[in-house]
Amino acid sequence: MKIIPEYNGIKWMLICFGVFLLAILVIGCIEQNNIDQGNISNQSEDEQIEQKEAPMPYAQTLDEGEEISKVKSSEQTVSTEPEHGLALSDMSVKITSQGHIATFQLYDTVASKELYEQLPLELDLTNFRDAQWMFYPPKKLNVTAQEAYHDGKKGELSYYGPWGDVFMLYEDFYAGDEMHRLGICITGINEIANMSGSMQIEKNELSQEEEETKMRISIQASGETTIYELNDGKAAKELYEQLPLTIDVEDYSNNEKIFYPPKKLDTTNTPMANAQFGTLAYYAPWGDVVMFYDRFGSAGGLYELGNVISGGEHIKNMSGTIQIKKV
Repeated sequence: MKIIPEYNGIKWMLICFGVFLLAILVIGCIEQNNIDQGNISNQSEDEQIEQKEAPMPYAQTLDEGEEISKVKSSEQTVSTEPEHGLALSDMSVKITSQGHIATFQLYDTVASKELYEQLPLELDLTNFRDAQWMFYPPKKLNVTAQEAYHDGKKGELSYYGPWGDVFMLYEDFYAGDEMHRLGICITGINEIANMSGSMQIEKNELSQEEEETKMRISIQASGETTIYELNDGKAAKELYEQLPLTIDVEDYSNNEKIFYPPKKLDTTNTPMANAQFGTLAYYAPWGDVVMFYDRFGSAGGLYELGNVISGGEHIKNMSGTIQIKKV
């Protein structure tokens, strides 16, 4: 009989034990992978449920001082269907609550006109997340993608379609879902936060005296005169206060003339520009005033100051030194 040495038996025992440990390790890895996949699946389901059950689409307040920097360049492609640029209309509304008054200039949109046509109204105010006061007009408004936005700014009057509420922002706010702009606060922006209870919203129609005090400026260049009517934004008012000016005009790109006022303009309560032929705008990053003689669209940091009311055909030919005066 052949005798197997004892050390061979120990060797085989160690091999078997090693195989057993390896099998346990493999099984453990498989089970852990299944657990991880289950957690991911459950997390995804929880997120979907949370999203569906979220009462409002607002996500978070913008960090103080947060801003997006964009470069103005002739090589930059700028959409003429802007996400954040709308032309202002002649419609203005006044909102009064607890003795606090704010006025808003409405944009030239269907939704803004539909709100305007429902006025005057007396409605209750509801606060949301210490950033806005909202109210519900009797009839819902028809909005389009052009008015949609996510990053709300203090002083904006906007509309949220799913709830049918109009709201005034008194703090910057980020919206996880799409809101739609209706207008911009032109006076009383710091009064909004102090409103509560009920409010009255009415058409803010100008009297004859107020009509006569509209800010208009003339720009003379090469013997021709171009006249602009300024809006009620703070930037437009600050430009108006610097007049008269004798200043050099420059070409930029193939659709605008620019000049640099001595003092930079404060863009608080100033609407973003959706530049068309005749738009007078201010590009905050550069500090230049822009006179458009062709369609441009919108760009980050481009604000509307006003629009041409006569002599727009002369903008393209402006050169050298120009004189800017109050009319």
